[in-house]
Amino acid sequence: MTIPELRSKLTASFEHLKGELSQIRSGRATTSLVEEVRVMAYGSEMKIRELGTISTPDAQMILISPWDKSLIKEIEHAIREQNPGLNPVPDSQVVKVPVPPLTEERRKEFVKLVNDKAEAAKHSMRNIRQDAMKDIDKRFANKEIGEDGKFSFRDKVEEVVKQTNAQIDNLGEAKKKDLMAV
Repeated sequence: MTIPELRSKLTASFEHLKGELSQIRSGRATTSLVEEVRVMAYGSEMKIRELGTISTPDAQMILISPWDKSLIKEIEHAIREQNPGLNPVPDSQVVKVPVPPLTEERRKEFVKLVNDKAEAAKHSMRNIRQDAMKDIDKRFANKEIGEDGKFSFRDKVEEVVKQTNAQIDNLGEAKKKDLMAV
């Protein structure tokens, strides 16, 4: 595994974490709260973002404007089923989704969830690091690299993983701070 391949794998894992954390609501309306909700439309499951435009006119409201107005009831039903904390209100042209403020207890639950997701991402980083180290040892055993190269590659791997773990910590702390802000 080369350093660019390692960076690519670590970046993919980090981006996955960012996506996971963006779906945790922090009391403010964001389109990511409903983008991934799956709706039965045209004989198959489709994501809301594929069925219309999603906007946030203010901090407490999400507005979904489907291109096909006949899907409004299906969108409302899917949001109720898949995101029980939200209560969509259908209109003739749009679906309005008011985002209620979070209670202190709910904020603490979300902080725990952020910690769990960050720890899972770090676990993924450790697995990627372990794979890279095994690859280095294998290349050394096959005499593709020398002992100096082995230790040099190990140091580079450690440095890259350490940087990515710091990014995970920063992202987790920012999300926790955002959740606890009233």
